[in-house]
Amino acid sequence: MGILPEAFKRITSVQQVFIAEKDETSFPHKKPKYTPLIKSPLKQNNRHHRHHGHGKIRSASVDAVHEGTETQQEEEEEEEEEEEEREIELLEEGEPQLHRARETSVVQLFYDLFFVANLTTFTSVHEINDTNSLRSYIGFFVILWGTWFQVAKYDVRFGNDSAFERICKALQFGVMVGFAVTGPNFDVTYEIDTKDAWTALQTDQTLTLILMASRLILAVQYLSVYWWLKEFPRARLPLIIHAATSFGAALIFLGLYFSFNSSTPGNAGLGIIGWYVAFAVEAAVILGASAQVSFLSFIHTPMVERLGLLTLIILGEGIIGLCGAIQKVGTTLSFSADIIGQMVSGVGIIYSIWMLYYDQTERKRVGRLRQELWTILHFPFHICILLLVEGQATLTVWLKILDVTNPVYDAAYDIPFFDPNSPVDVPPAGAALTSYLTNLNSTIQTVFLGYATAENPNPTPYQLDYALTDLMTGKDNVSVFYQNINTIYYSSFVGICGLFNIEAPKQDAKSNQYDPSGAQGTADITNIFYTVYTYFFIAAGLTLIALTLLLRLGRREQYRTEVFAMAFRYLIGTGLALLALMNLPSLELNDNAAIYNYISSPWMLPTVLFSYILVIIVDNVVANHIRKKYLHWKSNSLGMAV
Repeated sequence: MGILPEAFKRITSVQQVFIAEKDETSFPHKKPKYTPLIKSPLKQNNRHHRHHGHGKIRSASVDAVHEGTETQQEEEEEEEEEEEEREIELLEEGEPQLHRARETSVVQLFYDLFFVANLTTFTSVHEINDTNSLRSYIGFFVILWGTWFQVAKYDVRFGNDSAFERICKALQFGVMVGFAVTGPNFDVTYEIDTKDAWTALQTDQTLTLILMASRLILAVQYLSVYWWLKEFPRARLPLIIHAATSFGAALIFLGLYFSFNSSTPGNAGLGIIGWYVAFAVEAAVILGASAQVSFLSFIHTPMVERLGLLTLIILGEGIIGLCGAIQKVGTTLSFSADIIGQMVSGVGIIYSIWMLYYDQTERKRVGRLRQELWTILHFPFHICILLLVEGQATLTVWLKILDVTNPVYDAAYDIPFFDPNSPVDVPPAGAALTSYLTNLNSTIQTVFLGYATAENPNPTPYQLDYALTDLMTGKDNVSVFYQNINTIYYSSFVGICGLFNIEAPKQDAKSNQYDPSGAQGTADITNIFYTVYTYFFIAAGLTLIALTLLLRLGRREQYRTEVFAMAFRYLIGTGLALLALMNLPSLELNDNAAIYNYISSPWMLPTVLFSYILVIIVDNVVANHIRKKYLHWKSNSLGMAV
């Protein structure tokens, strides 16, 4: 009977040891989550409580168990203290020390999900098929990225967990939902006095009110920060500038509402320009005010991590687009070597950008101005990535279309009994013509029936049947014969593009004689891919140049050998961008057969991939050279010390 009381005493003593191990003011159980109504952004200094605990009772066994853990905690605390001391050294007299999270919070990541959802939705409904759609795509991305950037600047410097901040974040979620509502009808290049114009005007009116609401939310948030920090002399004016800038931007967006008026649709273009001017001025003023004081800088904030995550999201958008292109071209489960090469190159390009960006990102302090420049440079960098990844997906589909239509082209224009240089020749009737028509019809049916579905069991365009019949009736007329052959090829090309959801841009209502399945429709669809080719290579080159600028701004120190690596990056990036000049009509380069063969070849994506791989190889060779010099210097230093 005496064993149980003795065991109970031992258990009780062990519990007392572990309870005493905690701070005497701590609660013995895990406390529930408490969210204050509003929370100060000022840093609370708890170092005294960490290093001057009282009444701690330890046993030798407990010390042995927790020795490793305490050592690790002490090292982490020392690193945190050193970081805090460096942060305090940067502050000038009259500036507050803010509580800044070292990592991105969950609610900020949740907000970023709304960004990627908007981007994915807008991309899926807005294909870039001409310069107008390209302008609309970039225009919406400016609005989306600019709003995200303004919210992110507040979050990384003043964001905390309180009921007030959660309400503001919920309202910002509503702003992102508003973008998703207006995105499908967003258009900056609509024609006046058309049905699309009235829809676009209503969309712009709604969008400008949403932008106004987002800036009013930010103005209220900055005013709340001002209320907490008004006792610090050097904090007042910058925070007033922040709040006033957000409020002024809201008033500008409200004023622009009246420019999107159905009675004066011609002023809509000025309203759209006003948006982007407001975005630029707003970013410049807030960044300029932040650069004047240390406590508003992005140093010791998770801004680097936040932009890195956004870059990862945009690269993920490229993966989504590439997978969508693979699904399109893989409908019949037939992949040629060219298509497989495009898939591999597309994945390789995205992976190369990831390596070039994340391998060289500097996460330590580089100075206020340079870090702000590094931050804002992500805007053009992200645009270039988007156009690059969207372009490579479209070019993959383009190559598949060429693979499918080439047999039709060969069957239609391979006429052994007809001399196109002799206009008086008459196509003979009989076995030769019958064999030609049979082969042509069989080729067309084989191509189109390969894409038959339950909803569309016969995807062959009806124009082909008429053209094949006319070939027989017009066999004695050379011009009619050739006209029918052209109709067959044009209808086949446009029909196959339709199977891949590629359509010509909307035409002006005044062009009543426009034939979407004829020569004009074929030319318009071909121009889509010429446009894609142009912005794809420009974006590929500028992406590499932007990566080089980010590397230069983010480096605190630069070795002489790194100058060579950066110059090599600039050279390769410029060369890739100059490849777009091959498509400029003013240079008459697109009449050259060799250049046309390149644009129609499967080597466009591999060209970019091999260029990026070459840059990665040079970077690693230079890095290895620097590493060896450092090891040699270190060994010599140790030898001299001995």
